[in-house]
Amino acid sequence: MAIRSLPAARWPATRTVLMTALWAAACWPRIGTAQGAVPKEQIKAALVFNFLKFTEWPADTANAPLTLCVAGPDRKTEAAFAQVQGRMIENRTIQVRTVRGGDVAACHLLYIHDLGRDLLTHVVAGNPNLLTVGDQDDFTEAGGVIGLVEFQGRLQFKVNLDMLKRGNYKLSSQLLRLAVNMR
Repeated sequence: MAIRSLPAARWPATRTVLMTALWAAACWPRIGTAQGAVPKEQIKAALVFNFLKFTEWPADTANAPLTLCVAGPDRKTEAAFAQVQGRMIENRTIQVRTVRGGDVAACHLLYIHDLGRDLLTHVVAGNPNLLTVGDQDDFTEAGGVIGLVEFQGRLQFKVNLDMLKRGNYKLSSQLLRLAVNMR
């Protein structure tokens, strides 16, 4: 199954850190002033970083960098994801790449920005182990794993459990509990 549990002793600390990080990323636009509000693109990049952070990847890739691919970015999205470049998760460097079309063989996570179902359908069919994240309204219904949605003025996320189970990665059960369709 694609859900990973933590030992009971680590649950309170992990839950606190996870809840705080995701709450801050999702609620920041509501908290910020008109002059100092964080752009949505940066919040999306922060959420995607946390999805990478709270995912257990296959053991055979433990020493390799994590490759975060971005498809169809505009300038603001590209700049936001560039801030994730070089960050570390459990001694693994994050490499950010912009991809065109279906060239996703080296990607661990693919963020699809504002593209249609055609790319998603093509990518999902040929890459079942790819963790896909997107910001289209019907992303999870179209076969994506994690869809970013705006709900009550905040960015939140939905999870497609059927697609999640096909991957060779495991999302933290604490992360799954934060999804709007898992509550």
